[in-house]
Amino acid sequence: MLKWQAPWFPPNNESMLGDNVAHPAASTSSKVFTRQGIQSLLARAAEFLGRKKSRPAWVPMTVVRHSSMRPLAIIGLVTGDEDRRLLAGICRRNCWHLLFADTREEARFALDKVKAPVILCDRDLPGEGWRETVENLASSSHRACVILVSGVLDAYLWDEVVRTGGYDVLSKPLREDDVVRAVRLAWSYWNSATGRAAL
Repeated sequence: MLKWQAPWFPPNNESMLGDNVAHPAASTSSKVFTRQGIQSLLARAAEFLGRKKSRPAWVPMTVVRHSSMRPLAIIGLVTGDEDRRLLAGICRRNCWHLLFADTREEARFALDKVKAPVILCDRDLPGEGWRETVENLASSSHRACVILVSGVLDAYLWDEVVRTGGYDVLSKPLREDDVVRAVRLAWSYWNSATGRAAL
């Protein structure tokens, strides 16, 4: 238990400051204080105040994270090694969580578990048509924004992606600026759409 202790003051005639420094209210008959005495007094006061302000050891320190501060989760349904390497680097630099899937079924299972708002889907999936894949993933109850990754990019393809329920198209080879822009816009759209649906 801390006990209050009165600060130490020197006896009446003991000097505490140097010879050239006098107390402002001192009369001609009063003594001057020495510098060491003042420093000692200040050190004792700081020690006393430090003990009074310090937190008790038993007070738990808690960190509260708001749900909106969660990192963005992305599902990457891409098959190429180079595309995966580029996406992994982009997500790492932007502090996004990335989960790769090899098939439409794996992506749908991950979407149900992780509830990622953004899915990057390769147009050239082996054995699976991209239209059916985009439609399947976009029709989930989670309403994720599906971005198609394609080596060919034109207005017709973009119209087809939007018609099947997708959000956007990214061209290969992937460039970080394009990926970051598309993912952030999709995330913003998803947040506003799910917020409106909750009202």
